[in-house]
Amino acid sequence: SDVEGSWARLSSFVERTPGLSFADGDRIEVAADVVFVMGGDAVDRGPASRRVLRALLDVKERQPDRVVLLAGNRDLNKLRLVRELEGSLPKKAPPEVRALLSSSRADVLRWIFAHTMGAQQAFDLRREELVTDGDRAEDDDVVDSFLQDLRPPSGLHFRYLQRCQLAFRHGATLFVHGGFADEALGHVPGQPPVGDVDDWVHGLNAFCAEQLARYAEQPGRVIVGGDDVEPQWLPLVLYQAPVKGLGRNPHSVVYGRFGSDPWNNPRLPSASSLRWLRERGVRRVVVGHTPCGDLPAFLKSAQGCEVVIADNSRGRVDVGLSLTITDDVVSVRARTLLDDGRDLDLAYVVAALDDGVTGRITADGHLVKAVVAGVVDDGAAGLLFRCDKGYVVRQTAHAQAGLGPLRAPVDVDGAAS
Repeated sequence: SDVEGSWARLSSFVERTPGLSFADGDRIEVAADVVFVMGGDAVDRGPASRRVLRALLDVKERQPDRVVLLAGNRDLNKLRLVRELEGSLPKKAPPEVRALLSSSRADVLRWIFAHTMGAQQAFDLRREELVTDGDRAEDDDVVDSFLQDLRPPSGLHFRYLQRCQLAFRHGATLFVHGGFADEALGHVPGQPPVGDVDDWVHGLNAFCAEQLARYAEQPGRVIVGGDDVEPQWLPLVLYQAPVKGLGRNPHSVVYGRFGSDPWNNPRLPSASSLRWLRERGVRRVVVGHTPCGDLPAFLKSAQGCEVVIADNSRGRVDVGLSLTITDDVVSVRARTLLDDGRDLDLAYVVAALDDGVTGRITADGHLVKAVVAGVVDDGAAGLLFRCDKGYVVRQTAHAQAGLGPLRAPVDVDGAAS
């Protein structure tokens, strides 16, 4: 999940994950007994967004039943670009930015990335990628490359989104990009509430496909009677974006979040959300979207559900986090760089019904990411994580016997699980 334009993350994920391999160059192969799930946010913060999209699109087109591409907010928000660069800028765009539309599309695009997409470096990173590919890389070339990728029917980014979905269920595990609040469960935009989890997943994916079909009909600006008309695909753009003033979207599985405790540790979904899922056979939810250091975060609830957060986009190492998931266990391959400078290459397993120390929180607010051997001299070690203000990450190892009292994570309502 959350490769965000880093070829190093994607390639290391493929190389370190059982059942995945490179057959020739960037050609990914998926074994017959494996489903490869990409958790969303393929682009933006690295210099290889196009290369990542090409590789993922290629394997999806060749092995469609073995590959699931979830759409993240960074993937979907680019749908806005064709229309906005034709003049339909966000309301927050200041007059001096609007005045640039006729003279400097590049500066307008830089403003859009920096002020509405959290992608301050996307323009310069695309220029770097164009140079690497041997293409022209003047300002207008960079702008045109984004627009070309988004134009139906053959644009690379558009074709990638056509093969994406919003949710995927495999056995007892539900995969979404961002998370969810109570309001999101069973909610499909424009439809009555859905009570069955599989019908809900199907409805979300059908909504995404229908919206992309409308985008294909008219991706750009539409003026009727002198008025700027909202596009028919606007509901998908709204679904993937935070609600103004909230920083999240309670009805969305793309920009939903579970929130964090006072130490910035992730929270569990509400007890009612977990109960809704458990009653429908879902015991595990796997998400990205929320950066959690180098290692995945496992949060276990008293209701017999667990949440796995697998976004290491802001980790210290540029190595893809690999999770191999069955109903009973999650096998992890990961590297982590500790505060003391040790660089650990780890392989460990977390059982679904494990009620040990993984996922619990120390008295000083550190989340136990894993318990592993060979890191400290006196027995097993707990690998601890905390994210202080300003994304200042703490990653340490302590003897399991000396971790002290541990508490369960809290849910979005602040209640202990």
